[in-house]
Amino acid sequence: MECKEVSSLLAAYLDNEVTAEERRWIEAHLAICSCCQQELADLAVAQDRLRRALKTAASETGVPHDAWKQIESGLGIYRPSFLPLLRTRRRRLIATIITAVIIVALVVLWGLGILPGFRS
Repeated sequence: MECKEVSSLLAAYLDNEVTAEERRWIEAHLAICSCCQQELADLAVAQDRLRRALKTAASETGVPHDAWKQIESGLGIYRPSFLPLLRTRRRRLIATIITAVIIVALVVLWGLGILPGFRS
C-alpha cells in the first residue's frame, strides 16, 4: 500500500472505521514508513485537541432550565389538514372530479375482475 492510499485512510483508521484487511495493510505500512507514522501522530493530536475543545465549548454553553418550556410554548399545536386546499370553488370542483374519476376507475377495475371483491 502506498503512502497516498494510507494517508486517505488514517482518519478512518483512528476512528476504527476501516475493514480488518485495510487495518492490516495500514499497520504493515506504518511499521516501515516514518512519514505516515508522523502523519498519524499529528492527526491523533488534532483529533484529541478538537475533542477537548468541543467538550469545553459544550460545558461552557449555558442552557436555561426552562428552555424546553420556551420551545414548547413557541411551537403551538399544529394539525395538518387538507381542508384549506378546498376553500375556493375551483379547487372543490377539481377535487370532486378527481374523486369521481377514482371511484369510476375502481368500479371498472372491480367489474373487470382486476380488483378482488365479492364477484363470483
